[in-house]
Amino acid sequence: MTDSNIQALGLGEKETCGVMGSDVALKIYVEKKLPKSRLGKLVPKVVSLDGMAPIITDVVEIGKVRLQSNTQRIRPALPGFSVSRAEDPPNTGTFGLVVRKKGQASPFYLLSNCHAIAASGLANKGDIIIQPGAADEGVATADRIGALAEWVPFDFTPNSTQNNVDAAIAQLDDNVASAAIALLGVPTGVNTNLTRGMYVQKVGRTTSLSVARVTDVDLVLNLSYPTASGLQLATMRDQVLVTFYSNPGDSGSSVLDMDNKVVGLHVAGSNVVGIFCKIGNVLERLGLEVVTQDNLGTLVTTS
Repeated sequence: MTDSNIQALGLGEKETCGVMGSDVALKIYVEKKLPKSRLGKLVPKVVSLDGMAPIITDVVEIGKVRLQSNTQRIRPALPGFSVSRAEDPPNTGTFGLVVRKKGQASPFYLLSNCHAIAASGLANKGDIIIQPGAADEGVATADRIGALAEWVPFDFTPNSTQNNVDAAIAQLDDNVASAAIALLGVPTGVNTNLTRGMYVQKVGRTTSLSVARVTDVDLVLNLSYPTASGLQLATMRDQVLVTFYSNPGDSGSSVLDMDNKVVGLHVAGSNVVGIFCKIGNVLERLGLEVVTQDNLGTLVTTS
């Protein structure tokens, strides 16, 4: 992972000439495959670690993985549409889900990425959240839907084991939002049983409704986040890799299986792949439940 060309590591079936095989390999995801003459060190064909059986390797080109920041005003505000802090003119993210604190009837919260609505942790609690986001001409005076409440901080220690989500919540103002995700409707529950080969869907600010196939459920990668002292790398673990389904502006989108059960929260991607964090980790870290009924006065939740 010290090589800047390596974007992520994971596990998945080995591909040869675009054909998926049956052998599970250590996947080395790179920005660009290079000729041997330009490489100082080659990836070995087989890797052996103490206490483990040898495993074959598979180098896969996925492009440069970047954070994807997140267009029209809509009331009630719907998950899948543009949101941001009012203080973030260049940026916008996606309203992911309506959630609440586990075991509490109210208040309701908007769930999105930390980097989309909390400035990667540089924001302040109480900051105004607007829909549409600031990059889509939203303003605090006319477009407020809530206030930033909480986020999961990043640990920038090299190779940290603490980062498994990019998530933040904002307390929604009364009667301003719906739990129904645009084009998909209200989530039917939560699915934490993620497997390679399953299909997922998301509605985001930029690409709207799109479908992707899960290719890796054990992804480890470094993502660059802004801090008070400049950009720093955070090692993200237990992430999910999917085929291309997003563009900048989709960050914070909820990811669902084909039965409309929530499986994750979209975080980043390239022009080849998408990456999301698992919803089970998000709910645990922030103590949340997913609202699964559109009438926000009559709650059904799934933890």
